[in-house]
Amino acid sequence: MINTYQTSGFPPPVPTRHSLRAPEPGQNRAVVRVLVGVVALHLLLSVGGFFYLFTDRRPSALESANSNGEATTSARSSERRSEKASRIAMASMAVKPPPHRATGTDKAAMQYLQWNMDHSLRRNVDYQWPSWLKVKQAGDYYVYARVSFSRGGAPGLPLLSAVRLKHSAAGEPQDVMKAYCSLGGRTRGQCTASQGQVLHLHAGELLGVWVENATWVDYDMGATTCGMYKL
Repeated sequence: MINTYQTSGFPPPVPTRHSLRAPEPGQNRAVVRVLVGVVALHLLLSVGGFFYLFTDRRPSALESANSNGEATTSARSSERRSEKASRIAMASMAVKPPPHRATGTDKAAMQYLQWNMDHSLRRNVDYQWPSWLKVKQAGDYYVYARVSFSRGGAPGLPLLSAVRLKHSAAGEPQDVMKAYCSLGGRTRGQCTASQGQVLHLHAGELLGVWVENATWVDYDMGATTCGMYKL
């Protein structure tokens, strides 16, 4: 058997006490200074980055362009809404009771419903006091009228309401819509005549609501109304 634990070579020399001496104090101080400098530089860069990002950050050119574009788009949308609103033509009219006393030619005026302007809405539609709406913009309009009656004349006769049109202030009125209701053989009660239709109207034309006797109409808020809006 071969003995592997024996060798013919010489063992390495044992290190002397002088070769194991500690590093000098000056070398330790140099290493500490380098580490302190690295830590201080890292802290300085971190604080500077924080202030740049959160306290004094200015928008880039791309961000400024996007912001200006959004502002321009918002302004254009507002202008379009204003322009669209300016083209809207509508009226929703409330009515009021006629004068208690009327003589002569005033009796004819009592056959037309009179507007209560304190509770009416109009936009791009004029009115001719006290009973007519005047068209400002030509076009197709949906015109409606709802007339509620609380009393009538002869028992059994239907009560009539009509929307009338005049081509000018001095023109002759003509019926363009009619509606009837009945009190059922009584002279007092409640019935409503409703009507609605699309009409092509020209600028300057006038619309009013005619009844046989305006004192028969129910003037409670919302019971009787008339209106129009442009399609």
